[in-house]
Amino acid sequence: MKIGREDFEALMKGEKTIAPYIEMDPLAGSYSVFGVKTASNPNFLIKAIYEMYEANLNKKLAVKAVRKLFRSVGAGSVGLNNLLKKQGLELKPAEFLMLVFKMQHQQGWGAPFELVEAGEKRIILRTKQTFESQVMKDWNMTVCGVHQGWIEGVLMAVTGKSWFCLEKTCHAKGDEYCEFVADQVSPSWKFKAGAVVKGESAITEFIEHKPLEGKISLMDEPVVMMPRFIFTSMAQSLKKTMGEAPASGVNYRAYMDMGKENVEHYKKMSISYDLSRTKLDKDLNLLHNRFAAYGTPLVSGGQIAYGGHIVNNNFEVVDSIEKDMGSKATVFQKVGDKAIRVSTNVVAADGKRAVGTEISSVVYDAVINKGQTYYGTADVVGKKMVVAYEPIRNSAGEIIGILFVGIPEDTVYGPLMEEKLKKINPETLCDMAFAFYSQMGWFRIIKMEWNEEKKEKTITLGHTAESEAFGNTGKNVCYCTAGLLAGIIEGSFGIKVQGREVRCRSKGDEYCVFTITNKPE
Repeated sequence: MKIGREDFEALMKGEKTIAPYIEMDPLAGSYSVFGVKTASNPNFLIKAIYEMYEANLNKKLAVKAVRKLFRSVGAGSVGLNNLLKKQGLELKPAEFLMLVFKMQHQQGWGAPFELVEAGEKRIILRTKQTFESQVMKDWNMTVCGVHQGWIEGVLMAVTGKSWFCLEKTCHAKGDEYCEFVADQVSPSWKFKAGAVVKGESAITEFIEHKPLEGKISLMDEPVVMMPRFIFTSMAQSLKKTMGEAPASGVNYRAYMDMGKENVEHYKKMSISYDLSRTKLDKDLNLLHNRFAAYGTPLVSGGQIAYGGHIVNNNFEVVDSIEKDMGSKATVFQKVGDKAIRVSTNVVAADGKRAVGTEISSVVYDAVINKGQTYYGTADVVGKKMVVAYEPIRNSAGEIIGILFVGIPEDTVYGPLMEEKLKKINPETLCDMAFAFYSQMGWFRIIKMEWNEEKKEKTITLGHTAESEAFGNTGKNVCYCTAGLLAGIIEGSFGIKVQGREVRCRSKGDEYCVFTITNKPE
Protein backbone atom coordinates (compact mmCIF):
# COMPACT_ATOMS: atom_id res chain seq x y z
CA MET A 1 0.00 0.00 0.00
CA LYS A 2 1.36 3.41 -0.96
CA ILE A 3 2.05 5.71 1.98
CA GLY A 4 2.22 9.50 2.02
CA ARG A 5 2.84 12.32 4.44
CA GLU A 6 -0.78 12.41 5.64
CA ASP A 7 -0.50 8.73 6.62
CA PHE A 8 2.57 9.36 8.76
CA GLU A 9 0.88 12.33 10.42
CA ALA A 10 -2.16 10.14 11.16
CA LEU A 11 0.11 7.43 12.63
CA MET A 12 1.77 9.97 14.92
CA LYS A 13 -1.61 11.31 16.09
CA GLY A 14 -2.90 7.80 16.75
CA GLU A 15 -5.64 8.12 14.12
CA LYS A 16 -4.21 5.17 12.17
CA THR A 17 -2.20 2.08 12.97
CA ILE A 18 0.61 0.44 11.05
CA ALA A 19 -1.49 -2.68 10.37
CA PRO A 20 -2.72 -1.75 6.85
CA TYR A 21 0.87 -1.25 5.70
CA ILE A 22 2.11 -4.66 6.85
CA GLU A 23 2.19 -7.46 4.30
CA MET A 24 2.99 -11.06 5.15
CA ASP A 25 3.68 -13.82 2.65
CA PRO A 26 4.00 -17.07 4.67
CA LEU A 27 4.83 -19.17 1.60
CA ALA A 28 7.72 -16.87 0.67
CA GLY A 29 8.66 -16.38 4.30
CA SER A 30 8.64 -12.59 3.85
CA TYR A 31 7.33 -9.78 6.05
CA SER A 32 7.13 -6.23 4.68
CA VAL A 33 6.30 -2.81 6.12
CA PHE A 34 5.66 0.06 3.63
CA GLY A 35 6.81 -2.36 0.92
CA VAL A 36 10.22 -2.81 2.56
CA LYS A 37 11.17 -6.31 3.70
CA THR A 38 11.82 -6.52 7.44
CA ALA A 39 11.76 -9.19 10.13
CA SER A 40 9.64 -10.18 13.11
CA ASN A 41 11.46 -11.33 16.25
CA PRO A 42 9.83 -14.25 18.09
CA ASN A 43 10.56 -14.80 21.77
CA PHE A 44 12.82 -17.78 21.28
CA LEU A 45 15.12 -15.86 18.92
CA ILE A 46 15.62 -12.95 21.34
CA LYS A 47 16.24 -15.36 24.20
CA ALA A 48 18.70 -17.35 22.09
CA ILE A 49 20.68 -14.22 21.22
CA TYR A 50 20.94 -13.14 24.86
CA GLU A 51 21.90 -16.62 26.06
CA MET A 52 24.46 -17.07 23.28
CA TYR A 53 26.30 -13.93 24.41
CA GLU A 54 25.84 -14.80 28.11
CA ALA A 55 27.51 -18.19 27.58
CA ASN A 56 30.72 -16.50 26.41
CA LEU A 57 30.61 -13.34 28.54
CA ASN A 58 28.30 -12.74 31.49
CA LYS A 59 24.78 -11.37 31.78
CA LYS A 60 25.81 -7.71 32.02
CA LEU A 61 28.14 -7.92 29.02
CA ALA A 62 25.59 -10.02 27.11
CA VAL A 63 23.14 -7.10 27.35
CA LYS A 64 25.94 -4.80 26.10
CA ALA A 65 26.63 -7.11 23.16
CA VAL A 66 22.94 -7.18 22.19
CA ARG A 67 22.90 -3.41 22.51
CA LYS A 68 25.83 -3.10 20.09
CA LEU A 69 24.10 -5.45 17.64
CA PHE A 70 20.85 -3.49 17.66
CA ARG A 71 22.66 -0.15 17.46
CA SER A 72 23.37 -1.13 13.87
CA VAL A 73 19.71 -2.05 13.39
CA GLY A 74 18.69 1.37 14.71
CA ALA A 75 21.13 3.09 12.37
CA GLY A 76 19.18 1.56 9.48
CA SER A 77 16.28 3.91 10.30
CA VAL A 78 18.06 6.56 8.22
CA GLY A 79 16.04 5.11 5.31
CA LEU A 80 12.75 5.92 7.04
CA ASN A 81 14.04 9.38 7.90
CA ASN A 82 14.90 10.02 4.25
CA LEU A 83 11.43 8.82 3.22
CA LEU A 84 9.83 11.29 5.64
CA LYS A 85 11.96 14.15 4.30
CA LYS A 86 10.93 13.34 0.75
CA GLN A 87 7.34 13.65 2.00
CA GLY A 88 8.25 17.11 3.35
CA LEU A 89 8.01 15.93 6.97
CA GLU A 90 10.93 17.22 9.07
CA LEU A 91 10.83 15.61 12.55
CA LYS A 92 12.95 16.50 15.54
CA PRO A 93 15.09 13.59 16.84
CA ALA A 94 12.74 12.89 19.76
CA GLU A 95 9.68 12.98 17.47
CA PHE A 96 11.31 10.59 15.01
CA LEU A 97 12.31 8.24 17.84
CA MET A 98 8.74 8.17 19.13
CA LEU A 99 7.42 7.43 15.64
CA VAL A 100 9.84 4.49 15.29
CA PHE A 101 8.75 3.04 18.63
CA LYS A 102 5.08 3.62 17.90
CA MET A 103 5.45 1.48 14.78
CA GLN A 104 7.49 -1.12 16.70
CA HIS A 105 4.86 -1.26 19.45
CA GLN A 106 2.15 -1.89 16.88
CA GLN A 107 4.19 -4.88 15.68
CA GLY A 108 4.23 -6.36 19.20
CA TRP A 109 7.48 -4.95 20.65
CA GLY A 110 6.31 -4.09 24.18
CA ALA A 111 4.03 -1.35 25.50
CA PRO A 112 3.61 2.20 24.10
CA PHE A 113 6.41 4.68 24.86
CA GLU A 114 6.00 7.96 26.73
CA LEU A 115 8.32 10.92 26.03
CA VAL A 116 9.47 12.31 29.39
CA GLU A 117 12.05 14.87 28.23
CA ALA A 118 13.08 16.11 24.78
CA GLY A 119 16.15 18.34 24.78
CA GLU A 120 18.76 18.95 22.10
CA LYS A 121 21.34 16.76 23.85
CA ARG A 122 19.20 14.67 26.22
CA ILE A 123 16.09 12.59 25.54
CA ILE A 124 14.29 10.56 28.22
CA LEU A 125 11.52 8.08 27.44
CA ARG A 126 9.87 5.20 29.22
CA THR A 127 7.45 2.32 28.78
CA LYS A 128 5.62 -0.14 31.00
CA GLN A 129 7.64 -2.98 29.51
CA THR A 130 9.69 -3.79 26.43
CA PHE A 131 9.69 -6.96 24.36
CA GLU A 132 12.98 -8.16 25.90
CA SER A 133 12.06 -7.19 29.49
CA GLN A 134 9.20 -9.69 29.22
CA VAL A 135 11.22 -12.42 27.50
CA MET A 136 14.27 -12.08 29.81
CA LYS A 137 12.40 -11.38 33.05
CA ASP A 138 14.07 -14.37 34.75
CA TRP A 139 17.43 -12.50 34.67
CA ASN A 140 16.01 -10.04 37.25
CA MET A 141 18.21 -7.11 36.06
CA THR A 142 18.24 -4.33 33.48
CA VAL A 143 18.07 -6.29 30.22
CA CYS A 144 16.84 -3.91 27.51
CA GLY A 145 19.91 -4.02 25.29
CA VAL A 146 17.74 -4.20 22.18
CA HIS A 147 16.08 -0.87 22.99
CA GLN A 148 19.25 0.82 24.24
CA GLY A 149 20.95 -0.07 20.97
CA TRP A 150 17.94 1.00 18.91
CA ILE A 151 17.77 4.37 20.63
CA GLU A 152 21.50 5.01 20.12
CA GLY A 153 21.38 3.87 16.48
CA VAL A 154 18.23 5.82 15.59
CA LEU A 155 19.52 9.04 17.16
CA MET A 156 22.91 8.64 15.51
CA ALA A 157 21.21 8.09 12.14
CA VAL A 158 19.09 11.25 12.31
CA THR A 159 21.60 13.60 14.00
CA GLY A 160 24.98 12.32 12.74
CA LYS A 161 26.22 12.55 16.36
CA SER A 162 27.18 9.91 18.93
CA TRP A 163 24.61 9.08 21.61
CA PHE A 164 24.86 6.99 24.78
CA CYS A 165 21.71 5.45 26.23
CA LEU A 166 21.42 4.23 29.81
CA GLU A 167 18.51 2.17 31.11
CA LYS A 168 17.78 3.68 34.53
CA THR A 169 14.96 1.34 35.56
CA CYS A 170 13.71 -1.93 34.09
CA HIS A 171 10.49 -3.93 34.19
CA ALA A 172 12.58 -7.14 34.24
CA LYS A 173 13.98 -6.33 37.69
CA GLY A 174 10.62 -5.33 39.15
CA ASP A 175 10.55 -1.58 38.40
CA GLU A 176 7.31 0.10 37.33
CA TYR A 177 8.85 1.28 34.05
CA CYS A 178 11.69 0.65 31.66
CA GLU A 179 13.15 4.17 31.53
CA PHE A 180 15.85 5.20 29.07
CA VAL A 181 18.08 8.29 29.25
CA ALA A 182 19.90 9.12 26.01
CA ASP A 183 22.66 11.73 25.98
CA GLN A 184 24.53 13.16 23.02
CA VAL A 185 28.17 12.51 23.95
CA SER A 186 31.62 12.54 22.45
CA PRO A 187 32.91 9.28 23.95
CA SER A 188 36.32 10.06 25.49
CA TRP A 189 39.12 7.63 26.20
CA LYS A 190 38.41 8.09 29.90
CA PHE A 191 34.77 7.12 29.35
CA LYS A 192 35.70 3.99 27.40
CA ALA A 193 38.52 2.96 29.73
CA GLY A 194 36.32 3.49 32.78
CA ALA A 195 33.62 1.25 31.30
CA VAL A 196 36.18 -1.51 30.64
CA VAL A 197 37.72 -1.27 34.11
CA LYS A 198 34.27 -1.36 35.78
CA GLY A 199 33.27 -4.39 33.73
CA GLU A 200 30.47 -2.47 32.00
CA SER A 201 32.13 -2.97 28.59
CA ALA A 202 34.37 -5.63 27.12
CA ILE A 203 37.65 -4.54 25.52
CA THR A 204 36.48 -6.27 22.35
CA GLU A 205 33.85 -3.52 21.89
CA PHE A 206 36.69 -1.16 21.03
CA ILE A 207 38.79 -3.57 18.95
CA GLU A 208 38.36 -3.54 15.19
CA HIS A 209 39.73 -6.66 13.54
CA LYS A 210 40.21 -6.80 9.76
CA PRO A 211 41.67 -10.28 9.19
CA LEU A 212 41.94 -9.95 5.41
CA GLU A 213 44.02 -6.78 5.85
CA GLY A 214 45.98 -8.28 8.75
CA LYS A 215 45.08 -5.31 10.97
CA ILE A 216 43.83 -5.00 14.54
CA SER A 217 43.21 -1.62 16.17
CA LEU A 218 42.18 -0.66 19.70
CA MET A 219 40.31 2.64 20.04
CA ASP A 220 41.61 3.70 16.59
CA GLU A 221 45.25 2.79 17.37
CA PRO A 222 47.03 -0.28 15.90
CA VAL A 223 47.82 -3.22 18.20
CA VAL A 224 49.49 -6.60 17.70
CA MET A 225 48.36 -9.92 19.21
CA MET A 226 50.90 -12.72 19.69
CA PRO A 227 49.77 -16.28 18.90
CA ARG A 228 50.78 -18.95 21.43
CA PHE A 229 53.03 -20.88 19.04
CA ILE A 230 55.13 -17.75 18.41
CA PHE A 231 55.30 -17.03 22.12
CA THR A 232 56.43 -20.55 23.05
CA SER A 233 58.87 -20.92 20.14
CA MET A 234 60.56 -17.63 21.04
CA ALA A 235 60.87 -18.64 24.69
CA GLN A 236 62.25 -22.08 23.84
CA SER A 237 64.67 -20.66 21.27
CA LEU A 238 66.10 -18.20 23.81
CA LYS A 239 66.43 -20.99 26.36
CA LYS A 240 68.39 -23.22 23.94
CA THR A 241 70.61 -20.37 22.78
CA MET A 242 71.37 -18.69 26.09
CA GLY A 243 70.47 -21.14 28.81
CA GLU A 244 67.48 -21.09 31.13
CA ALA A 245 68.55 -18.38 33.58
CA PRO A 246 69.72 -15.78 31.00
CA ALA A 247 66.67 -16.48 28.82
CA SER A 248 64.38 -15.93 31.79
CA GLY A 249 66.07 -12.59 32.46
CA VAL A 250 65.73 -11.50 28.82
CA ASN A 251 62.04 -12.46 28.77
CA TYR A 252 61.45 -10.56 32.01
CA ARG A 253 63.08 -7.37 30.72
CA ALA A 254 61.48 -7.58 27.27
CA TYR A 255 57.98 -7.97 28.68
CA MET A 256 58.61 -5.29 31.29
CA ASP A 257 59.39 -2.90 28.44
CA MET A 258 56.24 -4.07 26.65
CA GLY A 259 54.13 -3.33 29.75
CA LYS A 260 55.59 0.17 30.02
CA GLU A 261 55.06 0.84 26.31
CA ASN A 262 51.48 -0.37 26.65
CA VAL A 263 50.85 2.20 29.38
CA GLU A 264 52.49 4.95 27.30
CA HIS A 265 50.12 3.96 24.50
CA TYR A 266 47.14 4.49 26.81
CA LYS A 267 48.54 7.83 27.98
CA LYS A 268 48.77 8.98 24.38
CA MET A 269 45.26 7.74 23.64
CA SER A 270 43.92 9.53 26.71
CA ILE A 271 45.57 12.80 25.75
CA SER A 272 44.48 12.42 22.13
CA TYR A 273 40.84 11.92 23.10
CA ASP A 274 40.69 14.51 25.87
CA LEU A 275 42.70 17.27 24.19
CA SER A 276 42.51 16.85 20.44
CA ARG A 277 38.82 15.98 20.26
CA THR A 278 37.89 19.11 22.16
CA LYS A 279 39.64 21.27 19.56
CA LEU A 280 38.68 19.09 16.59
CA ASP A 281 35.00 19.29 17.50
CA LYS A 282 35.28 23.06 17.92
CA ASP A 283 36.99 23.47 14.53
CA LEU A 284 34.56 21.09 12.79
CA ASN A 285 31.64 23.02 14.22
CA LEU A 286 33.11 26.32 13.00
CA LEU A 287 33.76 24.92 9.50
CA HIS A 288 30.24 23.48 9.38
CA ASN A 289 28.64 26.77 10.50
CA ARG A 290 30.59 28.93 8.06
CA PHE A 291 29.39 26.82 5.16
CA ALA A 292 25.85 26.42 6.56
CA ALA A 293 25.52 30.23 6.68
CA TYR A 294 25.20 30.09 2.87
CA GLY A 295 22.35 27.56 2.94
CA THR A 296 21.59 23.82 2.81
CA PRO A 297 24.20 21.45 1.29
CA LEU A 298 23.41 20.04 -2.15
CA VAL A 299 25.03 18.86 -5.36
CA SER A 300 24.44 21.41 -8.12
CA GLY A 301 25.79 20.97 -11.62
CA GLY A 302 28.04 18.17 -10.44
CA GLN A 303 29.56 20.32 -7.68
CA ILE A 304 28.99 20.63 -3.94
CA ALA A 305 27.24 23.84 -2.91
CA TYR A 306 25.76 25.37 0.22
CA GLY A 307 22.77 27.31 -1.05
CA GLY A 308 24.18 29.30 -3.95
CA HIS A 309 27.78 29.09 -2.70
CA ILE A 310 29.80 26.68 -4.89
CA VAL A 311 32.51 24.90 -2.85
CA ASN A 312 34.60 23.27 -5.59
CA ASN A 313 37.86 25.20 -6.15
CA ASN A 314 36.64 27.93 -3.80
CA PHE A 315 39.10 28.24 -0.90
CA GLU A 316 37.64 31.18 1.01
CA VAL A 317 36.11 29.21 3.88
CA VAL A 318 38.86 26.60 4.34
CA ASP A 319 41.51 29.33 4.32
CA SER A 320 39.56 31.28 6.96
CA ILE A 321 39.72 28.21 9.25
CA GLU A 322 43.50 28.05 8.96
CA LYS A 323 43.81 31.80 9.51
CA ASP A 324 41.52 31.89 12.57
CA MET A 325 42.15 28.46 14.13
CA GLY A 326 45.52 27.30 12.73
CA SER A 327 43.92 24.12 11.41
CA LYS A 328 43.93 22.36 8.08
CA ALA A 329 40.48 22.11 6.49
CA THR A 330 39.11 20.26 3.48
CA VAL A 331 35.82 19.53 1.74
CA PHE A 332 35.49 16.15 -0.01
CA GLN A 333 32.78 15.41 -2.56
CA LYS A 334 31.33 11.91 -2.94
CA VAL A 335 31.84 10.92 -6.56
CA GLY A 336 30.71 7.36 -7.29
CA ASP A 337 32.41 5.15 -4.71
CA LYS A 338 35.16 7.69 -3.96
CA ALA A 339 35.49 10.91 -1.96
CA ILE A 340 37.56 13.59 -3.74
CA ARG A 341 39.09 16.78 -2.30
CA VAL A 342 37.35 19.74 -3.96
CA SER A 343 38.36 22.55 -1.58
CA THR A 344 41.38 22.42 0.75
CA ASN A 345 44.16 24.38 2.40
CA VAL A 346 46.32 21.22 2.50
CA VAL A 347 49.33 21.75 0.26
CA ALA A 348 50.89 18.75 -1.52
CA ALA A 349 54.62 18.07 -2.01
CA ASP A 350 54.59 20.04 -5.28
CA GLY A 351 53.53 23.19 -3.43
CA LYS A 352 50.01 23.14 -4.87
CA ARG A 353 46.71 22.57 -3.08
CA ALA A 354 45.88 18.85 -2.91
CA VAL A 355 42.65 19.23 -4.93
CA GLY A 356 41.53 16.07 -6.72
CA THR A 357 43.16 13.59 -4.33
CA GLU A 358 41.13 10.81 -2.71
CA ILE A 359 40.30 9.93 0.87
CA SER A 360 41.50 6.62 2.37
CA SER A 361 39.25 3.55 2.21
CA VAL A 362 39.15 3.32 6.04
CA VAL A 363 37.79 6.85 6.42
CA TYR A 364 35.44 6.41 3.44
CA ASP A 365 33.92 3.31 5.04
CA ALA A 366 33.42 5.00 8.43
CA VAL A 367 32.04 8.32 7.17
CA ILE A 368 30.29 7.55 3.86
CA ASN A 369 29.15 3.96 4.41
CA LYS A 370 28.46 4.11 8.16
CA GLY A 371 27.62 7.82 8.52
CA GLN A 372 29.98 8.31 11.47
CA THR A 373 32.32 11.14 12.42
CA TYR A 374 35.82 9.65 12.20
CA TYR A 375 38.65 10.62 14.57
CA GLY A 376 42.23 9.44 14.33
CA THR A 377 45.78 10.33 13.37
CA ALA A 378 47.19 10.75 9.87
CA ASP A 379 50.27 11.86 8.00
CA VAL A 380 49.28 15.08 6.23
CA VAL A 381 51.95 16.54 3.94
CA GLY A 382 54.68 14.80 5.92
CA LYS A 383 53.40 16.01 9.29
CA LYS A 384 51.70 13.87 11.94
CA MET A 385 48.24 15.25 12.65
CA VAL A 386 45.15 14.45 14.65
CA VAL A 387 42.17 14.55 12.33
CA ALA A 388 38.37 14.47 12.16
CA TYR A 389 36.03 13.77 9.24
CA GLU A 390 32.29 14.54 9.39
CA PRO A 391 29.64 13.54 6.81
CA ILE A 392 27.91 16.26 4.78
CA ARG A 393 24.21 15.45 4.38
CA ASN A 394 21.76 17.06 1.96
CA SER A 395 18.17 17.97 2.85
CA ALA A 396 17.09 14.34 2.28
CA GLY A 397 19.70 13.06 4.72
CA GLU A 398 21.88 11.56 1.97
CA ILE A 399 25.65 11.81 2.44
CA ILE A 400 27.13 13.85 -0.42
CA GLY A 401 30.56 14.68 0.98
CA ILE A 402 32.86 15.08 3.97
CA LEU A 403 34.17 17.98 6.06
CA PHE A 404 37.73 17.57 7.38
CA VAL A 405 39.84 19.38 9.97
CA GLY A 406 43.35 18.44 11.11
CA ILE A 407 45.78 19.73 13.74
CA PRO A 408 49.53 19.03 14.07
CA GLU A 409 50.13 16.70 17.03
CA ASP A 410 52.73 19.01 18.54
CA THR A 411 50.23 21.89 18.45
CA VAL A 412 47.71 19.81 20.38
CA TYR A 413 50.04 18.11 22.80
CA GLY A 414 52.94 20.51 23.24
CA PRO A 415 51.66 23.29 25.53
CA LEU A 416 49.32 21.08 27.54
CA MET A 417 51.19 17.76 27.57
CA GLU A 418 52.86 18.06 30.98
CA GLU A 419 49.77 19.48 32.63
CA LYS A 420 47.57 16.77 31.16
CA LEU A 421 49.99 13.98 32.11
CA LYS A 422 49.74 15.05 35.76
CA LYS A 423 45.96 14.69 35.66
CA ILE A 424 45.85 11.17 34.24
CA ASN A 425 44.86 8.74 36.97
CA PRO A 426 47.62 6.08 37.22
CA GLU A 427 45.10 3.60 38.65
CA THR A 428 43.01 3.93 35.47
CA LEU A 429 46.06 3.35 33.24
CA CYS A 430 47.10 0.33 35.30
CA ASP A 431 43.61 -1.17 35.48
CA MET A 432 43.04 -0.58 31.76
CA ALA A 433 46.26 -2.46 30.88
CA PHE A 434 45.36 -5.32 33.24
CA ALA A 435 41.84 -5.47 31.73
CA PHE A 436 43.24 -5.54 28.19
CA TYR A 437 45.64 -8.46 28.79
CA SER A 438 43.12 -10.31 30.94
CA GLN A 439 40.29 -10.04 28.42
CA MET A 440 42.62 -11.01 25.57
CA GLY A 441 43.51 -14.25 27.37
CA TRP A 442 47.05 -13.53 28.63
CA PHE A 443 46.01 -14.16 32.23
CA ARG A 444 42.96 -14.23 34.53
CA ILE A 445 43.01 -11.99 37.58
CA ILE A 446 41.73 -13.59 40.79
CA LYS A 447 42.61 -10.80 43.22
CA MET A 448 45.07 -7.97 43.90
CA GLU A 449 46.20 -7.02 47.41
CA TRP A 450 48.30 -4.11 48.70
CA ASN A 451 50.53 -4.29 51.80
CA GLU A 452 51.14 -0.71 52.92
CA GLU A 453 53.82 -1.67 55.44
CA LYS A 454 55.91 -3.60 52.91
CA LYS A 455 54.92 -1.35 49.98
CA GLU A 456 54.16 -4.57 48.14
CA LYS A 457 51.41 -5.51 45.69
CA THR A 458 50.41 -9.17 45.44
CA ILE A 459 48.64 -10.27 42.27
CA THR A 460 46.97 -13.67 42.08
CA LEU A 461 46.21 -15.05 38.62
CA GLY A 462 44.07 -18.06 37.71
CA HIS A 463 46.38 -18.81 34.80
CA THR A 464 49.06 -17.16 32.64
CA ALA A 465 50.08 -17.53 29.01
CA GLU A 466 53.22 -19.42 30.13
CA SER A 467 51.56 -21.80 32.59
CA GLU A 468 48.93 -22.69 29.97
CA ALA A 469 51.54 -23.12 27.23
CA PHE A 470 54.22 -25.08 29.15
CA GLY A 471 51.99 -27.15 31.43
CA ASN A 472 53.35 -29.01 34.48
CA THR A 473 57.14 -28.45 34.55
CA GLY A 474 57.66 -28.65 38.31
CA LYS A 475 59.04 -25.10 38.48
CA ASN A 476 58.15 -21.43 37.99
CA VAL A 477 57.86 -20.45 34.32
CA CYS A 478 56.06 -17.07 34.27
CA TYR A 479 58.99 -14.69 33.76
CA CYS A 480 57.26 -12.88 30.89
CA THR A 481 54.14 -12.23 32.97
CA ALA A 482 56.24 -11.11 35.96
CA GLY A 483 57.95 -8.55 33.72
CA LEU A 484 54.69 -7.51 32.10
CA LEU A 485 52.97 -6.85 35.44
CA ALA A 486 55.99 -4.94 36.73
CA GLY A 487 56.19 -2.86 33.56
CA ILE A 488 52.50 -1.92 33.72
CA ILE A 489 52.82 -0.76 37.33
CA GLU A 490 56.15 1.01 36.75
CA GLY A 491 54.82 2.82 33.68
CA SER A 492 51.53 3.78 35.33
CA PHE A 493 52.88 5.11 38.63
CA GLY A 494 56.32 6.33 37.49
CA ILE A 495 58.20 4.32 40.13
CA LYS A 496 60.93 1.68 39.85
CA VAL A 497 59.65 -1.78 40.77
CA GLN A 498 60.62 -5.42 40.47
CA GLY A 499 58.27 -8.34 39.88
CA ARG A 500 58.70 -11.90 41.10
CA GLU A 501 56.61 -15.06 40.78
CA VAL A 502 56.25 -16.74 44.17
CA ARG A 503 53.78 -19.51 43.19
CA CYS A 504 53.11 -21.11 39.80
CA ARG A 505 50.52 -23.46 38.32
CA SER A 506 53.30 -25.11 36.33
CA LYS A 507 54.89 -26.06 39.68
CA GLY A 508 51.63 -27.59 40.92
CA ASP A 509 50.28 -24.56 42.81
CA GLU A 510 46.59 -23.62 42.53
CA TYR A 511 47.38 -20.15 41.20
CA CYS A 512 50.23 -18.13 39.74
CA VAL A 513 51.05 -15.49 42.37
CA PHE A 514 53.31 -12.46 41.85
CA THR A 515 54.71 -9.80 44.16
CA ILE A 516 55.54 -6.33 42.88
CA THR A 517 57.83 -4.36 45.21
CA ASN A 518 59.65 -1.04 45.05
CA LYS A 519 63.14 -1.49 43.68
CA PRO A 520 65.90 -0.30 46.04
CA GLU A 521 67.64 2.84 44.77
